[in-house]
Amino acid sequence: MTVDIFYKSYKKDFWLLHYSLLSITKNVTGYNNIILIIPESEKHDFDTRVLPERTLIHYVNEYGNGYMFQQWCKVNAACYSDADFILFADSDCIFDHKIDLQTFIPVPEILYTPYTQLPDAIIWQKPTEKLIGEKIEFEFMRRNCLIYHRSTLVELNKWNPGLEKIIMASTRFSEFNLIGAYAWKFERNNYNFVCTDGWTYTEPKAIQVWSHASKEAGADDLHLREYIRILETLIKAFAI
Repeated sequence: MTVDIFYKSYKKDFWLLHYSLLSITKNVTGYNNIILIIPESEKHDFDTRVLPERTLIHYVNEYGNGYMFQQWCKVNAACYSDADFILFADSDCIFDHKIDLQTFIPVPEILYTPYTQLPDAIIWQKPTEKLIGEKIEFEFMRRNCLIYHRSTLVELNKWNPGLEKIIMASTRFSEFNLIGAYAWKFERNNYNFVCTDGWTYTEPKAIQVWSHASKEAGADDLHLREYIRILETLIKAFAI
């Protein structure tokens, strides 16, 4: 069974994307290809000289709201990958320890938390309910680097062929909540759904740093603290 690692990135995050990719080379095994989605308009800003083996770049004509477009790219990821499973990583995800992605399949884990416990995440509930067509009690975007069956994304797009227009016309949308809610409704046996109530903490696949905390961003306490965290994460990831 094959696993592809999928990124949708853009110019502002290229500096961290390169570290993320290098951390895959250093620490990650058990994957097939790395899929990069890059805006065509930013093609010349992306340095392709040092990329991991089996990296496939797709330059796309991005349109509309960039935040919504990157979510559509993820929902539509099966069009860029033919692997059995797709892991979604953000540009600011650093794989800071050795992992074999084959250990996370064939039944990927999806953490979920009742919305009643997440006042800050309640904004995703109504948009997800509108698409699924029923009450959604749980938030499914509890951890980054989620892995899904590619077939789930294929079937999701068949189930609602108008997703691109819906997402691009949205002002509030959560791609991973949609995929998680769809899988919960139609494919629950294909995933290991784990409620965070009583959940025993496990180490995440990668550490997500804060992409806005560059050394040029400012010297206030928040930016400085997060920039230090980036450096500490990179030191751990690339320690010999």
